[in-house]
Amino acid sequence: MKPARATALITLALLLGACGGEATPGTTSGTGGAPSTTTAAGTPSGAPTPSGTPTPTATPMPSDTGGPDDGTADDETFSAADQQSDDFPGSGGPLLPVAVRTGEHAGFDRVVVDFTGEGTPGWRVSWVEEPIDDPRGQVVPLDGDAYAEVVITGLRYPEEAEYDEVLPSGTTDADDLEVVEQVHVSGIFEGQLQMLIGLDQEVPFRVITLDDPVRLVLDFRTD
Repeated sequence: MKPARATALITLALLLGACGGEATPGTTSGTGGAPSTTTAAGTPSGAPTPSGTPTPTATPMPSDTGGPDDGTADDETFSAADQQSDDFPGSGGPLLPVAVRTGEHAGFDRVVVDFTGEGTPGWRVSWVEEPIDDPRGQVVPLDGDAYAEVVITGLRYPEEAEYDEVLPSGTTDADDLEVVEQVHVSGIFEGQLQMLIGLDQEVPFRVITLDDPVRLVLDFRTD
């Protein structure tokens, strides 16, 4: 075989081998478009990614939440005058106070008393010269320059098994509030509960009763 012919045959074999080989991964043979690749999630790269649903943000529950505000700080039910429920003083009832909570809201500080049982508590809120613990007759060393006395009725004495559940007597600081500084619980006596609230000054307030569970809400305006 002549050298020139041998060289031609070798060249032809190399060309045929190149045309019959497999396509390189990640490309499409015979098309003029750009290579198409696949991400780990199965979405072609370069394709528009659909916008995902925003992750819900958990809303922390305020410590005194448990019912609607029933108005705003501009509500006409706010008044600086002494207030009481229509049935006050009433008498003993099925309710048992189990907790007191405080919280700051836009335009007012809130004090909430939680109860177990059914019914609606009677109440009276009045400004007093001195925070005197009833029935002991002793002045309570309460922070503040104004004192609101809260008397709640419609209560019963706890059973022996409920002693650990009932609202204990004592004074609690109202941290980070605008006008309310301390809350003192005197305890249940003859179907009534006395609370004394120390504030920076006398301010308009309102009283709301809520159900399921039963709560007595006291809002003291801060603006």
